[in-house]
Amino acid sequence: MTPRPGHALLAMLAVQVLASMTLTSASVLAPVVAPSLGLAPERIGWFVGLAYLLAMLSGLRCGVWVARLGGVRVSQLALLICAAGLLLACWVPPAGLMLAALLIGVGYGLANPAAAEVLAQHAPRGAPGLFFSIKQAGVPLGVALCGLLMPLGLSLLGWRWTVALTALAALLAALVLQHSQRALQAPQAARKVVAVSWLTPLRQVWAARELRLLSLVSCSFALTQQVFITYVVALLHLQGGLSLAAAAGILSASQGVSILARVGLGHAADRWMAPNRLLGLLGMGMAASVVLLAWSGSAGLWGAALLAAMACGATAMGWNGVFYAALIHTVPRESLAALTGATQFFTFLGGMLGPFAFGQLVHAGASHASVYTALALAPALVGALVWRVAQRTAQVR
Repeated sequence: MTPRPGHALLAMLAVQVLASMTLTSASVLAPVVAPSLGLAPERIGWFVGLAYLLAMLSGLRCGVWVARLGGVRVSQLALLICAAGLLLACWVPPAGLMLAALLIGVGYGLANPAAAEVLAQHAPRGAPGLFFSIKQAGVPLGVALCGLLMPLGLSLLGWRWTVALTALAALLAALVLQHSQRALQAPQAARKVVAVSWLTPLRQVWAARELRLLSLVSCSFALTQQVFITYVVALLHLQGGLSLAAAAGILSASQGVSILARVGLGHAADRWMAPNRLLGLLGMGMAASVVLLAWSGSAGLWGAALLAAMACGATAMGWNGVFYAALIHTVPRESLAALTGATQFFTFLGGMLGPFAFGQLVHAGASHASVYTALALAPALVGALVWRVAQRTAQVR
């Protein structure tokens, strides 16, 4: 099969953008929509946490599905399932929102391992960090679009039709991907399908010291990332007094910075600094950024909050491409889809636990700022650990 790096990157980037918009839409709309449904805004943590739980499980099985169907076909399936979850959320009673979260989580969990299989076939040699970082820029790009378009759609169309249009975009993208299947996906006869249990990839990750450490990194960093995305609008709107549009605008600005940071950091991991060492610096940087955001945002200091949110965008949202660069240097390409799904299990574990813990603590009476500060300990400690291990490894070599 002839490598088509530009085609593959554009297709997988589009899938990532739409999957991220799907998952983030609830977080952006919750401060206004949740009360109209008789729900407390912090209960969005249950929705996001449940979605991540299903993403963990679907990611574990995704390696087998990719081997059978191919990465492009599984990417189409991910978009269709996300669209189904969005459409269900539009017209079910509040109790049925949990089922919508389940579907969205399953679709979201399929996107990364499927893209890893496609990009591994088409990535140019010598620049895997940059290639995967550009694709991973689809996460902040999707969040930024969500922060800009959801409040606009809410004011013009109402939240149900806004969410329905997002589902329509996912359906159309799945249809367009059909034309890319032959160009980007190896024929069925060229793929090897090996029957494995759900737990086999997890055992493989846990048996390797480097993969265990990367899993700890992804869990703590994803916890920070998802808490930032899920609650920054609520922090700025409910505690800091900013309008919903202004708070969502700050979220969007942070994602613009994140897009640039992901690409730049991915290039740095290819050229200038070992990915593990760079991950250590990012962990400590995101902890400091989150604490600054918590206290400036809660005090209504919108200028300082904007700068802190942009720093969070560069660190708490910018680490993913560097993580995949480290993973590519550790894992054989033929195992990348399965082991991406397994490390993603820990990534989404952090994504699930963070919003859930945050929501429970706020519901119990803690302020948004104090909970942000407490949860910043996780990336600070893990970042320091990864930096220390990377320094020792460099000294041994």
